[in-house]
Amino acid sequence: MSHWKFAKAIRENEEFRIEGLNIWNHYWHCVDKKVEVAGPDGGNIYYFKEYQIANSDKTVNFVAGEFSDAKVGVYIKDELREGKL
Repeated sequence: MSHWKFAKAIRENEEFRIEGLNIWNHYWHCVDKKVEVAGPDGGNIYYFKEYQIANSDKTVNFVAGEFSDAKVGVYIKDELREGKL
């Protein structure tokens, strides 16, 4: 089982790449799964959705949702945090 780790809080349309794919340049397909994640400050619990983006070479999954400060929190799997961003 993969664990989702906080990657970054970004503004909408601020470039953010996972395995070379800028998440805003692709359709976010919701995989109909709510994921419990801990917020970056204070460990507040959020329930965000898991999304999938793809190009002709690869498919990438991530978790994202809006924090109360109008920023989007992005979470990625443990194995991607090890330097594959």
